[in-house]
Amino acid sequence: MARMTVTIVCRQSWWLKYYLAGVLAMTHITGREPDLGRVFRWIERGIRVEVR
Repeated sequence: MARMTVTIVCRQSWWLKYYLAGVLAMTHITGREPDLGRVFRWIERGIRVEVR
């Protein structure tokens, strides 16, 4: 059987770390929990997965 090599590349958008830092700062300032559904939606938009 032939051997196959697969490479998975995950890239994040430039703005994702700033968004997450802002969410973290607001949770500390307000003392409230973020809307995780909304946060996960933005994470999904900010991460690209590519299979080569």
